[in-house]
Amino acid sequence: MLPENNHRPAGGPIRVLVVDDHQVLLRALEDWLSGVPLVKLVGICGSAREALSVLPERRPELVLLDANMPDMGGIEAVEPIKQWNSSVRVVIMSFDEVHLAVARRMPLVDQAIDKHHLREEFPLLIQEIVRARPSS
Repeated sequence: MLPENNHRPAGGPIRVLVVDDHQVLLRALEDWLSGVPLVKLVGICGSAREALSVLPERRPELVLLDANMPDMGGIEAVEPIKQWNSSVRVVIMSFDEVHLAVARRMPLVDQAIDKHHLREEFPLLIQEIVRARPSS
């Protein structure tokens, strides 16, 4: 079990951790997110287990998780992430509608996004997180 951490950066860019087992997609997301305003990419991980191991060091405010990965899928990783820090936003990504439907029914999942629509939906998600931050 990870140590609990309720640290949440009060201002500045939103700290994002991306988790996906497909390296080509992971690199594409890394390139794209590096140019998105208000986003600081704090890490990319090829597995959910790797992501769980870097949480304390990277302290993400938002975790983008592929729904279906070998060993531990994003859907299975949601609970340990929220146990580590209940205020971390967890977004499940998938091309598969079945995985998205499962994720949308999970109370700990903040949002489920079809990877086909990530470029359109991600900026709205960032705006929502910025609005939800406490005032300094």
